[in-house]
Amino acid sequence: TTRSSLQTWKKAAKIADYHPPTAMACCYPFNQGFIEASVANIKASYTEAKKDGHENIRVLFSAHGLPESVIKEGDPYQWQCEKTAEDIANALGIDNLDWAICYQSRVGPQKWIGPSTEDEIERAGEEGIGLIIIPIAFVSEHSETLVELDIEYRELAEEKGVLGYHKVPALNSEPFYIEAL
Repeated sequence: TTRSSLQTWKKAAKIADYHPPTAMACCYPFNQGFIEASVANIKASYTEAKKDGHENIRVLFSAHGLPESVIKEGDPYQWQCEKTAEDIANALGIDNLDWAICYQSRVGPQKWIGPSTEDEIERAGEEGIGLIIIPIAFVSEHSETLVELDIEYRELAEEKGVLGYHKVPALNSEPFYIEAL
């Protein structure tokens, strides 16, 4: 969404003959503050899940999906999400951590990158494990975190027999994240 937002901004500013000084912060998915903020949020949910008696837990990093055609055109989003999830999983410092990355919010008939969040939730149910789901490519709460993750996917998890479903909040104003910005 960054590219399309910047294109829209530039077009609107040109039409309005508005030329303020601007700068773009690019590509921070590997920034240490971003990683630390994500780790802090996940650890809180992981501790809560353990207190609730859930032993077999998978950390599920759910990112917004993209059509495969966008990735084939050279967009770095997918590998950035996957590398970020790997860095966060490693930084959690949990022995034998079970984790996976998946993609949500698919719309339209195109083929989208995967696996889908729905498929990963179903797999967790089949394997009889719990989930801690983190909105990895979302930095603030909105409909795709509050409705999809908090409500719709929670209902799917219950339907599929997932043993515990814990949603990690988006980073919002987490101090490490703000420092990273």
